[in-house]
Amino acid sequence: MSFSFFIARRYRLSSTKFNTVRLISHFASFVVGVAVCAFFVIQSVFSGLHDFGLSYSSSIDPDLKIKSVDSFSFVMANTMVAKLEQVKGVAVAAPLFSQEAILRFEQHHKLVTLVGVDSRYDQLFGISDRTPVGRMVSDRGEELLLGYGTTIDLGAGLYDYDGFIECLLPKQGSINPLDPSPFVSRWATNVGVFQISEEVDYSYAFAPLPFVWSLTNVAANTYTAVDVKLDKNAKNDAVKEEIQLIIGSEFEVIKKEALNPALYRMLQTERIAIYLILSLVLTIALFNVVGAIVMMVLDKRNQLQTLLGMGSSVNEIRQIFFYQGLLLSGVGGFFGLIVGVGIVVAQSFSEFILVPGTRLPYPITFSFENLSVLLLIWGVLSVLAAWIASAIVRPQLLR
Repeated sequence: MSFSFFIARRYRLSSTKFNTVRLISHFASFVVGVAVCAFFVIQSVFSGLHDFGLSYSSSIDPDLKIKSVDSFSFVMANTMVAKLEQVKGVAVAAPLFSQEAILRFEQHHKLVTLVGVDSRYDQLFGISDRTPVGRMVSDRGEELLLGYGTTIDLGAGLYDYDGFIECLLPKQGSINPLDPSPFVSRWATNVGVFQISEEVDYSYAFAPLPFVWSLTNVAANTYTAVDVKLDKNAKNDAVKEEIQLIIGSEFEVIKKEALNPALYRMLQTERIAIYLILSLVLTIALFNVVGAIVMMVLDKRNQLQTLLGMGSSVNEIRQIFFYQGLLLSGVGGFFGLIVGVGIVVAQSFSEFILVPGTRLPYPITFSFENLSVLLLIWGVLSVLAAWIASAIVRPQLLR
């Protein structure tokens, strides 16, 4: 243990003749603890809101999406899809064919994105778990699964065999003026109602792949994309590169973040803004440490003159108060961090704080990334505050 640190520890543990100086030191340490606690809790709350928002805004965005580079649709054999599922880290590969279509029920019309899927798509997103009424569409048949909003707009019932839903799609090619209808038409039965998010509920409908192929007049095994779900611990970049090698340059593999870049850019900007604001709050809290050290230097002036007379250098005396500043911010911040982690962990498991007006627990996420960022910012600012405070020790002050 160095001489400077030994004296700093003694100053921290011993009392002083001025109660005001001791109270100022304790208060400065307490304020730093509150700032550190608030820093970590707010970080965790923002991470929880971030994950909660993405779970709805990108609820049908896969981890990876395979699309053709040059065309809207492409043909892919089932053997190729099976080969993709054999890639290490891939949980499910679900091909789909999506097409904008008009749904008509009695006198109501609705423009939706009609997505042709098979049973693998349900494994990808768990649509069945988000279908409180009815069921997911089967692999074959003339069936539709509508969102809650689309069902309301159309006024369609469930399993209403007396009132089928008509799917309309403009005919391709040149228009024949003698043709009584410019649309390709197919009839289907609504077999369920899903609830995912407002955007999806009002804009999407699901149907078996053969039904959509028939409606769009394309060959079997024709898809517009293949959605890929990865295992929990899979490395996205490594899996993406391996898939790209398998499918070749005619296709592109798109990561989830690239499917909605504006949203992710906005969230990243908000995260940086939160870090800057919380860092400013922590900086203001550490100014109390600087003030406490200045008061302590003035309080211990006679003792410092004695140390200087005994042969201690000015730099060694500065180190005493440098360590003293680190102890003030470190002890207070440590207890604040313990309280903050306790609050976050308690909310994560017991969910005792609810969103006002609902029974939903307030979203919060414990993240080692947030903890690392806090430790880095707290450490750098503490060292800077201690250095500024110790700089007040000058030869003129010790005369």
